[in-house]
Amino acid sequence: MLDTRKVRGGNGLAPIDAEIDTILDDVFNITKEATESFFNAYNANPDKRVLASWLETRTWREIDYVFLLNEQIRRYGLRFQRNHITLLAKQSFQEAEHYEELGKAVLSLGGIVPITVPKAAVSWSNWLWECMDRHYLAAIAAWYVSETSASGSFEPTFKGAEVQGHMDVVRIYKQIEIDEKFHTGLGRQVLSTYAETDEDRDEILRAMKGMRDIAWKSFTPEVVAATMRAA
Repeated sequence: MLDTRKVRGGNGLAPIDAEIDTILDDVFNITKEATESFFNAYNANPDKRVLASWLETRTWREIDYVFLLNEQIRRYGLRFQRNHITLLAKQSFQEAEHYEELGKAVLSLGGIVPITVPKAAVSWSNWLWECMDRHYLAAIAAWYVSETSASGSFEPTFKGAEVQGHMDVVRIYKQIEIDEKFHTGLGRQVLSTYAETDEDRDEILRAMKGMRDIAWKSFTPEVVAATMRAA
């Protein structure tokens, strides 16, 4: 897991640090297992359309992050230090790069780059935006868990994609893995810096727990199969 426990920030999360770390461990592990299950099924019966469908949901998540981060800055940015506005904008740019690169991979596999929310990502997207509307730190808490979840998929993706020679997918995810270290670290830093009250911490935990229960599901072979049947 991309360990952010030692990221420097304030002490705002200190009363709930242990609970947060448990949430992060849980979502990392369950996403790793779901991704391993997907690639075991895929490599037993490889079909580029199946991998493209799986990647389409990943691709949407990248562009939805762009929308979310830009809206976070627009709505709430002036509550933050200027350096944090800059860092959130940097993350937004990197998410846009991920959308572009994953989009190329999807097209090469015969898929369609999503421009609306894929069915498998609806609950994930809805939760992010609900959190955005509730509290100025809640969406950051939700995407922090979601990004940690995604990090659980990296190693199984490297191994599974390499088996079938999908080296472009491996290359793209190697870069995403590097960027995610920055993204998860930023999430922890912002939350620990600006959480001040018990209400803030309650909203952070609510957002995190909700995302923990959602983020991993679209990585499973069952969700991909259901999505393809509905297409």
